Amino acid sequence: MEKTVFIGIDFSKKTLDVTYFIVGAMHDYKHMQFSNSEQGCLDLITWIKEQHSITSRWLICGEYTGIYSMTAAMVFNDKDLDIWLENPNQIKLSSGMSREKNDKIDSYQIALYAARFMDRVKLYKPQSKVLLQVRELVRFKDRLTKVKTQLGVAAGELKSVRKDWKETEYICDSSKLLIDQINTQISDTEKEMLQLLNTDPELKQMYKLINSVVGIGMQTAIYLLIHTWGFKAFEDPRQLACYCGIVPFAKRSGTSLKGRPHVSHMANKKLKTLLHMCALNAIKYDPYLKMYYQRKVEEGKHKMNVLNNVRNKLIHRICAVITSGQEYDKDYYMRNLVVAA
Repeated sequence: MEKTVFIGIDFSKKTLDVTYFIVGAMHDYKHMQFSNSEQGCLDLITWIKEQHSITSRWLICGEYTGIYSMTAAMVFNDKDLDIWLENPNQIKLSSGMSREKNDKIDSYQIALYAARFMDRVKLYKPQSKVLLQVRELVRFKDRLTKVKTQLGVAAGELKSVRKDWKETEYICDSSKLLIDQINTQISDTEKEMLQLLNTDPELKQMYKLINSVVGIGMQTAIYLLIHTWGFKAFEDPRQLACYCGIVPFAKRSGTSLKGRPHVSHMANKKLKTLLHMCALNAIKYDPYLKMYYQRKVEEGKHKMNVLNNVRNKLIHRICAVITSGQEYDKDYYMRNLVVAA
């Protein structure tokens, strides 16, 4: 991939700050601001084409900012332009120290990142429309769950300290009514998710395969589908496990720093939590994992370390069924144990 024009975009709600330069002339850059809309993206393309008409030599780079970067991503993909949406922390950590910060500087730093690390490029490929729709339903459900928790906790705390107040009874009754309504809405949202998945044969099959793994439920299966872009965002199970924050890394230096391996705090916390609950279910209902957990604990291993190992095993099982296209065989390990015995 030979690229000579590097374009950095700083996304915000209403605007796109764009900086570009050509190879060998990083300091001779040009900057312009456009609206964060379909027309703004088309104007951006026209602006750069005036000087550099061969679009196959462009590399557009921006931070993945969710909904703010989606319009540009869709427009550039429709125009067959190469766009790289990178983790914002990755760009920030690679930029070094900076005494000044604004959108213009940020877009320049993003363009520099694209030029310096072009060997790491991962071009953006749009998710299916169904997956994008499911993702928005998942976010809506998360917001409902958050409101439900806030109402329940606040009402419970008030009742514990002001039980004799008439207002407390009113607040608790009203909160209960609202929570019941939210529960109904959450249930309806989950049904809508499943109906959407059933309209896409590939996603429907993936969902079925993930759910076949003992311990994995509906919520975890859907979260894995949307965060892995239908299992296209990661090359192997270890990469996915790293993203979920369940791979331990060593922390040692010289003779003074000799910390034990720990999982990284840079992770998808929601997926990590869901996989923890799945691991608890797995050691309860999967005979092999139950035996594994008990054996490791009896050997003196910390329970949380063993549970983390179970989470890793679940990730590998999920990736295996997706790769093979076959549902998980719940009796596979137990049959092998009987044969070995």
